[in-house]
Amino acid sequence: MGLIIFLLALAVLTTVSITLLFYLCWYYDRRSFPEQAELPGEQPLRLLPTVVGMAKEAAALTILVFSYPLRLIHDTSPARSRHHGEAPVILVHGYGGNSANFLFMQWRLKWRGWSNVYSVSYTPPHINARKLSQQVVDHVERILAVTGAEKAHLICHSMGGPLTRYALKNLGLAGKVDRVITLGSPHYGSRIAGLFPPLGAAAQLRYQSPFIRELATEQPCPGNARYFSIFSNMDNFVLPVSTAVLHGAEENIHVPYLGHCALLYSTRVMDHVERCLLAPMKDS
Repeated sequence: MGLIIFLLALAVLTTVSITLLFYLCWYYDRRSFPEQAELPGEQPLRLLPTVVGMAKEAAALTILVFSYPLRLIHDTSPARSRHHGEAPVILVHGYGGNSANFLFMQWRLKWRGWSNVYSVSYTPPHINARKLSQQVVDHVERILAVTGAEKAHLICHSMGGPLTRYALKNLGLAGKVDRVITLGSPHYGSRIAGLFPPLGAAAQLRYQSPFIRELATEQPCPGNARYFSIFSNMDNFVLPVSTAVLHGAEENIHVPYLGHCALLYSTRVMDHVERCLLAPMKDS
């Protein structure tokens, strides 16, 4: 019993330390590149909400770590259609994550009446981002076949956003997706990726990398889908934070004082997600 408590305490200490380390990088980035750290309409940061936001991010990262093994159950569950023909909502995780990252969001959407909600995993994170994008395509096509729907809605956390955009642009996913809602996605790369081994997707997600520049050319919102980007000024994984602002998106939504992982558990974010899923087509 003592060993279990020690390991739990060690895990919590590790997630808190990682959170603080990444916020040191976030602070340095804001001080070094203030113009790139600016978000449209952002107000000056206040001390108490900032500290609370950091605490929430540490708690969210801890939850992600402890829930990580649940993917073993989640990924082996067969995809079933609960309402045939209804557009499925497919949840695409970020770098190093898995389908269990979306447990709260998946439960919330089902509770609110969304029948066909699926969370998927792609692995391993260190391989080429183009290959990971193909896995996203495979998941979407499989789920569309199961549900009998013509198009899907994709909610993408972090790296899931660029992977989905690449799939829509280059891998034949165009026309099969209605809406793409990204949460804290580094659409123009992140300097934080430089802290990871320079392999595969981590290297490709670096700030203004060749892969990122390729995505940004011509049509940054490809595939005839409707794009919505949700982000926060306290995202400690997306540096500079302005890279989460997607040019050409139907709406860019700033939800302040939330860290990168906390976006997955915020009721404010969930309210925006549902609003985007239900948003009528704007008059052209």
